[in-house]
Order: sequence, then C-alpha cells, then structure tokens
Amino acid sequence: MKTSTPALVLEDYSFWFKPPAGQPEGPPALVDVSVEVESGAFVLILGRSGSGKSTLALNLVGIYPDYFGGRNQGRVLIWDPERGLINRRELPAAERFRRVNMLFQSPEEQIVTLTVEEEVGFALENYLFEPVEIHRRIDQALELVNLAGFRERQMLELSGGEKQRVALAAMLALEPSVLILDEPTSNLDPAGTADVLATIDRVRSHLGLTVMVIEHEVDEVFDLVDSVLLVEDQRVLGPFTPRQFIEERGLYVRDEMGLWIPQVSEVALELQELDIDLGVVPLNEDELVAAIKAQGFSIPFLSHLPQHPAGITETLSPGIIEVQDVHFSYDDHQVLTGVTCAAHRNELLAIIGQNGSGKSTLASLFNGIAQPDSGSVLVDGIPTTDYDFAHLAKRVAHIFQVPEKQFVCNTVYDEIAHGLRALGLKESEVKDRTVEFLKSVRLLERRDASPYVLSHGQKRRLSVAAMVVGQPEVVVLDEPTFGQDYYQARNLMQLLRQLADDGAAVVFITHDMRLVAEYADRAAVLCDGKIIFNGTPSGLFAAKNVMKLARLKPPSVYELSARLLDKPVLTTPALVEVMKGRISG
Repeated sequence: MKTSTPALVLEDYSFWFKPPAGQPEGPPALVDVSVEVESGAFVLILGRSGSGKSTLALNLVGIYPDYFGGRNQGRVLIWDPERGLINRRELPAAERFRRVNMLFQSPEEQIVTLTVEEEVGFALENYLFEPVEIHRRIDQALELVNLAGFRERQMLELSGGEKQRVALAAMLALEPSVLILDEPTSNLDPAGTADVLATIDRVRSHLGLTVMVIEHEVDEVFDLVDSVLLVEDQRVLGPFTPRQFIEERGLYVRDEMGLWIPQVSEVALELQELDIDLGVVPLNEDELVAAIKAQGFSIPFLSHLPQHPAGITETLSPGIIEVQDVHFSYDDHQVLTGVTCAAHRNELLAIIGQNGSGKSTLASLFNGIAQPDSGSVLVDGIPTTDYDFAHLAKRVAHIFQVPEKQFVCNTVYDEIAHGLRALGLKESEVKDRTVEFLKSVRLLERRDASPYVLSHGQKRRLSVAAMVVGQPEVVVLDEPTFGQDYYQARNLMQLLRQLADDGAAVVFITHDMRLVAEYADRAAVLCDGKIIFNGTPSGLFAAKNVMKLARLKPPSVYELSARLLDKPVLTTPALVEVMKGRISG
C-alpha cells in the first residue's frame, strides 16, 4: 500500500511556446504529461539534447508560461503542508519559487550580484529574512558546496565551476521543497562532481528535499537516484527504477536514442550481445565485479593498480602553438606560474585540471585574447603580440565556454554561413557547405531560428560548427561537449578528430575523463597554475598521486579494468574484447 506523499503532480499537462508576432502557434512542446514525483525522491530526467527536458523543468518552476509566455493546459499540483496537493496557481508567485526552485544550466544566467556573499544572500534579503538568519544560511550553504571562505570573493574572479556552486548555494539557502538541477555538474571537475552529488544526496536526506536532476553523463548519478523520467517526443515516460530502465531498454538507449548510459552497464550489455550473460545488468562497479565473480569466470582479480611516476612528461618537438615559461595574473591573483607546453598538428590535446586551476586562462593566451605578464606564446614561431588580432583569430579559433558570447547573426543558418562568406566563397558553395554542417550537428530544422532561442546543447553545437566550418589551423574549445547527449558528443568529437587528421591542432578543455580516454592523444594537467603532468591518458590515469593532487578521477571503465585485468584499458569496447577473450578461454 502506497504511503508516500507526492511533492509534485502533473495531470494531463501540455504546453505550447508563444509564437513570434504574426506567426501561427507551433506544435506542442509537451504533450499530455501525467507524472507524480514522491516527496524526498531523487529523480533523474533523461532525454536527447533538445528533447524538452529544460522545457519540462521551466514549466514545473512556472517560468513557462508565467513569465516567458506560452499556453498550457492541464494542472501542476504542489504539496502544501496545510492544504495538501493544490494547484500551483493558488500560491503567490513568490511562494511558488520558494517551493519549487531551479538551478539553470549556465550559472551566468542567474548571477545578479558582485560578491559571493551578496549572491547567496540576495534572495534571502528579498524574502525579508532577519540579518542573523541570512548570515547563518549563507555560511551553511557555502559549507555544503565546499566554498567555505569564499564569502568575500568577487563573482567575476570565479571559474565556471565555482560560479555553478555559488548558484547552487543560493538555491539551497532558500531551503525549497523541490529543487530542479539542470546539468548541475557540467562545469565541475570529477572530484567536484562527486562532492556536489554527495552534497545533494546528503542535503536531500537531511532536509527531506525533493531533487530532480537533468543530466546527460550519468556514470556518477545513475545508481544514486530513486527513479528515472524519460523525455521523448514531447512526452514524459516513467517513472522507472534505474535498474528497470536499463534492463528494459538496454543498448537501445545508447544506440537508437543516443543517450549516455553507465559504462559498467555498457560492459554487461555488450557481453549480453555476445551471449555472455552476467545474470544482472549492474549499475555500478561493485555490482559488475560481484556478477563476474558469481558466474565463476576466469578473469584475474588484481589487488593493486600499477603505479606510474608522478608528473611524467613527454619530450615533444616544437608545436604550432608554444607556451614558454608563461606567468599570468588578474590583479594580485596569480593564475599561471611558469607554464610551458605546446600544441601540435594532427593532435588532440586535452587540458584538464580542477576548477580554478587556470585552464580557461591558458586557452585565452593561445590566440591573443589575453597576453602573458611574462614569458611568451608563439604561433608558428611568432609571438602572438606580433600578430594582427583579426589575422590571429582566423588561424586560432577559440570556442568559448558560453556559446552566446560568440553569436553574431540573427539566424542559425547565417551563423554558419557568416564564416564561409568571410572566406570569399561563392554563395552556392556557401549554401551547400552550410546545409552540410547543419545536418552534421542536427540543426537543419532550426536553420531559421535565432541562435539565442536554442537549447544550451544546441547552442554549443552551433558555436562549434560556426568556428570550425572555415577549417582553422588551430581549434581551442572550452568544454566542447557540455550539455550534449551521447550521439551529439560523439559527433562533435569525431568532427574534431577529423580536423586533427586533416592537419589542424585541436586543444580541448574538459572535465570529462571519458572523452580524454577515448579521444585525446595527449593530456596536460594544470594544478594551481602549473603543469604537473604532460603525457598520454593511460599514463595520467595510472599516476595516482597526480590524479589526487588535481582532483581528477579516471573513467569508470579504466577503474573497473584496473580491478579485473593485468593491464587497464581506456574504453568500453577494449574492455569487452579482453573480457570476451578471457571468458571464452
């Protein structure tokens, strides 16, 4: 008999966006959604990039249609301690946002003040909390997100990941009943991701908070959640238990829907395809190891992972970009100290490290956006200070972490075509190549839309396509797969691989160790403004002391294979192939 109390209920809910002036209303963005979310539950929302996950969340909060317009039908019910389930519209607007609040994909979209203290306390002041209570909640919220001691820091000085945690602290300070998180860990280093997810789970349990999280990369969160909702074709399916979801849909989720699934589940499902049944589809590493042992398969289990010398570097020839003993600071805050590295043609170089380690700053030096305090940055042997900036920007394309900062046109089509027209191509060739690129990043159907109305994942794909369509010699990308499903992340990385194979140097900043394992030729690790490792991904993951110092975590498949095999592997196909050979003898 069901005894739990619902926190949110949607009954036959549909939603239509407000059409542009003079245009007819388009098809519904959400259709006949009927979902019940239990109080205190941890819910994962899955779906393709652009499938409507954020639209669903914004409707739950009430931003659609209350503030951004649009039309809806059906009901959204919220649990009230005194009145039970009530229609959201029966609550004053201010109270709705205290009950159901949301942390957006980009923290930039909700930061309104100059300091951390002001940002976390801003909403509390607007709700007229007493000063003593405001200060107590600020301290508590910052402690929860591991930013104790940041109260006086300027928001402009923070890294993207630090801003994300400040925005999360501002939400937690309000102590909402339901908190919706839209890609909350996308800007965080691996250790920070684990910290935030553990924090959310701890706060949820302590406060009875209901948490709904939209995530693409699910390795860290899948076995933590209570249920899964799937947004597909404008409808919402579920809830499912995580195990029910993965066992019923299997590899179809990855191969046909294009969604990420946990790597440990991938391994078991791939083995199933080879008629090797582990008896269960595991959700985490321990479950997979236990399943293998239970089946009695003859795979050696190792008690330790072979060590790799700390800070090992590779001696490389001069690259198309050379950074030589560079120091850089913002006012009195030292960001880079004695950094030396290079980017080479035909290579994918991953720059990784904890939040605030200087990755984005280093990338901004590559094409002259910033200049070093001392040392030099050379492009083809010439200091960036000797280049005309416009000429250098064409040779070294820099794709920012926030896509909107680079859009210059009114339509998606023109955003791509702009770079080709600048090369002097005939309009017929511009059209052919623009359409080809729009197809490759799945944006052809949005060709006439404004870039600013796209989902965040779509904006990221557009920004990458717009910058690489002109085939620059060097491409520098800050979190290229942020907000992307499995299908689109794979497409983008394969596009970058092709650019490198064609002679470009590709540098990408990422927190995603799976991308590093599967695509990077080399990894450079920044820690406290210094490069502490420069070598292969396999060498990096084996260097436990470097990984710990830089707050990094190997991908699940590497950690799993390190427990099973005499030599760890980097990818799911490689592990499946080795296990197949061991199991079959």
